[in-house]
Amino acid sequence: MTRKRLPGSERRTQIVAAARRVFSRNGYDGAKTLQIAREANVSEALVYRHFPSKLALYRAVLRQVFVEQDQNWEQVGIRDHGAAGIVKALNGFFRACALEGDKLESIDRHRMTLASLAGDGSYAALIYRRSLRRNQQTVQQANVEARAAGEITGEPLDVNTTSMFAEHVGTMIGAISALPPASRPYGVSDEELARQATWFCCRGLGMSDAVIAHQLGEG
Repeated sequence: MTRKRLPGSERRTQIVAAARRVFSRNGYDGAKTLQIAREANVSEALVYRHFPSKLALYRAVLRQVFVEQDQNWEQVGIRDHGAAGIVKALNGFFRACALEGDKLESIDRHRMTLASLAGDGSYAALIYRRSLRRNQQTVQQANVEARAAGEITGEPLDVNTTSMFAEHVGTMIGAISALPPASRPYGVSDEELARQATWFCCRGLGMSDAVIAHQLGEG
């Protein structure tokens, strides 16, 4: 079968997309350039014509993921002060994770994290460090404001750690959302899943039911 001839930029994009899928399934160490070539429906020689090494291809995937990470934060990051900012950001994040089952790039991003954790963890560590560095100031400020207003009570928890807890919940929800409905362990709709994940994390932070309900417009 004759392969369709594409402009160089389109072919490069096609190869990066294929590499992302292969890396998400196998991790960096387990992925082979021949697998990537077959996934992209091109020859391995053509892969090397665009990328001199598997590492160069992996870095191209990482650059794409970083752009998406920044875009996601712009969409679901903290906008308001105190509990309002935290609750709305968490709900927006979990909604994006639960409702993105048809967005292959988002699914691959979550699966790359899980594949990394099953391997040497370097990709996951990079993503987590970047997330904390990108969001730390606004998350810390919102937590300080919420505690000062009495919206968060109880034992103070490390904000970076609790941010990672929420990240882990979202990663699993996002990865599971790609499974066939019969294989998903949740017994609720995607909308309700995002809602309950928000309640779960906000309660863990030390917010009362009244505060959470009010910020979600339920009380």
